[in-house]
Amino acid sequence: MEQSTSSIQVIPVINNKGGVGKTTTAINLAAGLSRAGKRVLLVDLDSQGSASLALGVSRGEQRPSSADVLFGEAPTEAAIRRLDGPGFDLMPGSIELADTDVRLAQVQRRERRLDTLLRPLRSDYDVILLDCPPSTSLLAVNVVIAADAFLIPLLPSYLGLEGIVSLGEVISKARQNLGYVAPVLGILLTLVDYNKEGTEQIIAQVRNHYGDKVFDTEIGPDVSLEDAPGYKQTVFEFDDDSQGARDYAALTQEVIERLHAQNENDREAQAAGFAAGAPAQ
Repeated sequence: MEQSTSSIQVIPVINNKGGVGKTTTAINLAAGLSRAGKRVLLVDLDSQGSASLALGVSRGEQRPSSADVLFGEAPTEAAIRRLDGPGFDLMPGSIELADTDVRLAQVQRRERRLDTLLRPLRSDYDVILLDCPPSTSLLAVNVVIAADAFLIPLLPSYLGLEGIVSLGEVISKARQNLGYVAPVLGILLTLVDYNKEGTEQIIAQVRNHYGDKVFDTEIGPDVSLEDAPGYKQTVFEFDDDSQGARDYAALTQEVIERLHAQNENDREAQAAGFAAGAPAQ
């Protein structure tokens, strides 16, 4: 059974393999959604703090961070920073996130800690994106429980496919233990280079296997996506005419369309359940 929700708001950008473009996607999707008029919060849950660094928050400025909030050492509001350039809010990550398993070991309902902390923020934002580390730790379990839908970047390679299989195992375990799990909003093919041997065949296999779960948009290699973090900018700020900016603008539009469609389906299901005298499932 999927988790009942009135709307999709909390979206982890997640894959258990590193180097697939999670942080690049989280940053630029947050910027794209903000440009489209959405109120967006990006939560950096990676102990490396890559998203925070790419957005101009140095390691010395990362506290209070998402780790401090998770560990109960700072109020949520204190960790949120307004980024005027890209136009969205950021809760930075920090190295302390590496201690999550140890620090939360004795906390009651530790698997739901992130969900509990994010729920009050739902009224403040249209979308809350989570930039997630490649991990199967307690933090990953928290992410799975807090999620309304998953966005999965996928590298079109053999090792890329292994990452999505590993993530599937985490999600399946959560379903067994909890009885529900969030749906997949979409699978995003990243670093797509058709000049590489085998790329076309792997992408065909992915699209055949996962069907319409795969976004039409593909993110190709682009120097602007590589260079923008060095200037502490999103790709839209760095070069709005670049291929990378066009790719993430297209992804943003697809995400908005899928969110709208899913939320409409939720409202229809809830209305039908009410009319039938029973709660929506």
